[in-house]
Amino acid sequence: MRIAIYGAGASGGHLAVKLARAGHEVSVVARGAHLAAIRAHGLSLHQGPDCWHANVQATDTPSTLAPQDLVFVTVKATALPQVAQDIGALLAPGTPVVFAQNGMPWWYPLGLSSAHPPWPALPHFAWAAGFPRGMQPGQVIGGVLYTANEVIAPGVVRNNSPRQNALEIGSALPGGAARVAAIRALLESAGIASPAIDDIRSVVWTKLIGNACSSSIAVITGNPQAISSPGPLQQVFLRSVEEGCAVAAAHGHPVAGRIDLARWTAHRSQHKPSLLQDFELGRPMEIAQMIEAPGAFGRSAGVDCPTLEALAALAAQRAIDKGLYRRDPVAQAAPPLP
Repeated sequence: MRIAIYGAGASGGHLAVKLARAGHEVSVVARGAHLAAIRAHGLSLHQGPDCWHANVQATDTPSTLAPQDLVFVTVKATALPQVAQDIGALLAPGTPVVFAQNGMPWWYPLGLSSAHPPWPALPHFAWAAGFPRGMQPGQVIGGVLYTANEVIAPGVVRNNSPRQNALEIGSALPGGAARVAAIRALLESAGIASPAIDDIRSVVWTKLIGNACSSSIAVITGNPQAISSPGPLQQVFLRSVEEGCAVAAAHGHPVAGRIDLARWTAHRSQHKPSLLQDFELGRPMEIAQMIEAPGAFGRSAGVDCPTLEALAALAAQRAIDKGLYRRDPVAQAAPPLP
């Protein structure tokens, strides 16, 4: 199968190597020194004691690639406006596109009924009205990654979670089960777990709550291990998780029983969250999508979440002060989208 990975950084590079080793014709969209290294030497993936290599076609200009059978978008949400301009060149009619980002995704409002409370007008939700050119809503597949990766050198990715690498996917619109099942089978055959799920938005909320609560504390304190030991800060984390679960439930997704708090606190002692990595490296931060979104959903449903909102405000201010985030005006409610 002809597969493009738009954004072959840490997680995208991991996917690219695994899919290429499974026999697929893989192309990647990358940039800078990483792109130059991939062109010259291919992509390498270190996972536990193993090191795998794949030669893939690499470009920073999607229009130089042929239309694809399947596209994965693994860029950070801050890069999605550029994706919206360029991705059309990769799409044949009906090409499924898996958007695998952290945080509250741009496609969330697609197809939601009026039975749900009104969702907040997060700026990136506006893309759902026409993102991207040439793509129909039925082509959009939501994806939630459970994997820890980092680029340790140009063209070289290290996987820090050799025992857990999963991509849970689901159609943004009702239907599409057969298409999703085919992509799941493709991922499983490449060594990437992709279990069947009931509802992609519940999966989004499950990871969003854990990320929003733990990553905000990591950015505020500079210490990803701060929630790992019993004490006042861990209690703040647990209160914020409870509030996040109440918000999700108000929007039709009761996920409290899905969040493994012991795993989250243990994981933070072993892995630095991507939001803290971005803060330390001076990269644009996904504050609106990963930190502020749960509180905005809480306000739209009339659910108080003071701990969650306080953490979001503090983390956002650190990013603003460092020039890594600029808050856009947000309306109180969003109109229905098709």
